[in-house]
Amino acid sequence: MIKTIDMLLYEYRDYSNIYNKIALEEKNNNLIKLKRGLYETNKDSDPFTLANVLLSPSYISFETALAYYGMIPEMVYAIKSASFKKNKKKEYKNFFGLFLYQDINSNAYPYDINEIEIDGIKVMIASREKALLDLLSVISPRNNKKELLDLLFEDLRIDEVLFDELDKKKIIGLCDLYSSKTLKLLKKYLENKND
Repeated sequence: MIKTIDMLLYEYRDYSNIYNKIALEEKNNNLIKLKRGLYETNKDSDPFTLANVLLSPSYISFETALAYYGMIPEMVYAIKSASFKKNKKKEYKNFFGLFLYQDINSNAYPYDINEIEIDGIKVMIASREKALLDLLSVISPRNNKKELLDLLFEDLRIDEVLFDELDKKKIIGLCDLYSSKTLKLLKKYLENKND
């Protein structure tokens, strides 16, 4: 269970030195510090269930979501999430792993986010299409169709069968919400492919 410092201050209000009690609970692994002022009581918690809480608002996206959906073969060691209006990348490293947050275009942020449940906890995660667009929007721009296809299928190693199963109309509609040269190229590629 996630606990804030305010919750702990109330819970341990009868102790003469509350901060010593918190430190003792940390030492005994009854409290695991996620970041300043935020703790988890269950050392077996799934890291996905912590990602949205460490920085809010956010949702799991980028390579992490693509790996979750089986679209890329690589194991992802950091949990990457999309945020907006934080004005810089954020990073938290704790017992549960490395959590990375990166802003995407605020116009695109609220669309196509799914809710999954892990251990009874609701987790916000990008759809397959949105995770791909989020990732492409933060990678250095590609200039032509060949560079785009190399990026998708060689560099990122996106599964081509699963790529072909994506909702192309959804991707085309979402592309305009980002300010990305690569996504303009992807939109044009998909529009021509559908002809």
